[in-house]
Amino acid sequence: MATAFSSSGGTGSSLARAAVIVAGVSSLVATLLSLVSIWLQTKNYRKPLLQRYVVRILLMVPIYAVSSWTSIISLKASLWLAPIRDVYEAFTIYTFFQLLINFLGGERAVIIMMHGRPPVQHAWPLNHFLSKVDISDPHTFLAVKRGILQYTWLKPVLAIVSIIMKATDTYKEGYLGLSSGYLWTGILYNISVTISLYSLALFWVCLHNDLAPFRPVPKFLCVKLIIFASYWQGFFLSILQWLGALPNGTGDYTPDNLAAAIQDSLICFEMPIFAIAHWHGFSWHDYADPTVSAARLPVKYALRDAFGAKDLIEDTKMTLRGENYEYRLFDSGDHIIAHEESDSRVRRVMHGMRYERGGKAKYWIPKPGEVNSRTPLLAGSGESGRTRRTSALDRYRSHSETEEATLDEDDEKLFGQARELEFGDFNVSHLSILKLLSRAE
Repeated sequence: MATAFSSSGGTGSSLARAAVIVAGVSSLVATLLSLVSIWLQTKNYRKPLLQRYVVRILLMVPIYAVSSWTSIISLKASLWLAPIRDVYEAFTIYTFFQLLINFLGGERAVIIMMHGRPPVQHAWPLNHFLSKVDISDPHTFLAVKRGILQYTWLKPVLAIVSIIMKATDTYKEGYLGLSSGYLWTGILYNISVTISLYSLALFWVCLHNDLAPFRPVPKFLCVKLIIFASYWQGFFLSILQWLGALPNGTGDYTPDNLAAAIQDSLICFEMPIFAIAHWHGFSWHDYADPTVSAARLPVKYALRDAFGAKDLIEDTKMTLRGENYEYRLFDSGDHIIAHEESDSRVRRVMHGMRYERGGKAKYWIPKPGEVNSRTPLLAGSGESGRTRRTSALDRYRSHSETEEATLDEDDEKLFGQARELEFGDFNVSHLSILKLLSRAE
């Protein structure tokens, strides 16, 4: 770093005083707008499964605003706040993904909802060597989820590595030479965030019609553009510095320090715009009841719920292990089968699903070591009813120990009436099966 960046100064130590003041006011305005929005969300905290994620996303603007302005006035304080900002950026992507999931009723509801729909093509040029995406396949859904969350897991590691490199003077922020830690962490960051945002966009494309009532486009743009402001414009400034487009010897600045000062100032100036965008994109009016002034849950308990970390920890464990994403746990239970273009049709068969009656019914064969544990589907309205009736139907189809059926006068009369109806023979065959099932039970 240049001598202008002393331990007591910041990236704005040589900026005009007016620029530092305007950046501070912008940060203050953005922070106040966001805090008011958060307070209104917690005051109308009627849907915790949705609003906890909204509150977490809204906190993103104050963290960016405070961190950037702190960097302008004090690098020593920024050394501690910048990693928090970086980690929270990654956490926001996870939070937005979970918000979309909960809009649609949870992961299982999303996977079942997609069952039978055509897979979605990748964007060019990935569509030429990657198969289509079908998130009705639990394993594919898990891969998309991991693609989104890998950035959430990698960013804290990069933040710690950056702190170590800054302490050893090997980070060289804004410099793109081979000896710069900024370059190599930037490459890893670019790859990770690109995969994460692409996976998130792919998920949104698969479900954009279902998410339409929840206005996902402005929400997605709010999250994506603030990430752009936090890194990509800084990376662009570094390229300008590397190309020599930034002047040398401007005041007490070297070109790389000037790039950092411009970056921090731009973020401060942009944050009020993002605060207003978040206010409208994640509006508290979506959850407010005009007939009641506040929700039943007190604000302090709403804040406790919104900023609890237990759900993140448990979901991370489940995603890393991937053991709860079996095909048997994510089946629709109706007559819908996987789309003909989907690879999951064969995968489900390999994992034990069997179809019958031309795909109008299906069932799971037992796993090795599971005796009499066949999981029935489509045999009745209730779970216990499906089990009993399918078990009886198995005995009927097996031709083992089947007794000759005898019909009484009431049965004959019922069948005679059925034959007089439209599709009479079809009705008679179903009546026969139902009679046999009732006797078998």
